[in-house]
Amino acid sequence: MVLGINAAAAAAQRKGVYLDPFKAYNFFVEVEGILVGGFTSVSGLESRMEVRTVREGGVNDTEYKLGGQVTYSDITLESGITALDPVWLWYQATLQGNIKRKNGSIYLLNDQGVPYVWWDFYNAWPIEWQGPQLDAGQALVATQRFVLAHEGIKKSAAAAAYAVTAGALNAGGAY
Repeated sequence: MVLGINAAAAAAQRKGVYLDPFKAYNFFVEVEGILVGGFTSVSGLESRMEVRTVREGGVNDTEYKLGGQVTYSDITLESGITALDPVWLWYQATLQGNIKRKNGSIYLLNDQGVPYVWWDFYNAWPIEWQGPQLDAGQALVATQRFVLAHEGIKKSAAAAAYAVTAGALNAGGAY
């Protein structure tokens, strides 16, 4: 019998090891193997498949649902402004007509700071920048926001296998 990921997680819980849920504040972003900044938030990790409805002639009480195109939301990265800013340099190059599409990943970390779950995005480039709102009456950190267009996002299969293996090891499994 083959047990799925949820069964492995349940077995780990019985041993006192909890794999889920992860905290949303513990993450980092890399682009082409380089950590690109300490972002305060990441949003837009979304995809949606269109659904087409088809009806058969003369059969009025049945409709069939078929999958269609998949669309992806833009990824939004927010961070404090620092002197070293590789995403800004990438955005500036894009504005000058040098659109360089890059692959990257968004890593969600466990409590020990180890990446357990991550999403890989493909052929991304910055399409929007929003600078800080400056106000001398406030003692806030100056922040900026970048928006990346991309051609797809996938949850890494390696991440799922890694999480299951780590959970089994932590639960006393024999991997």
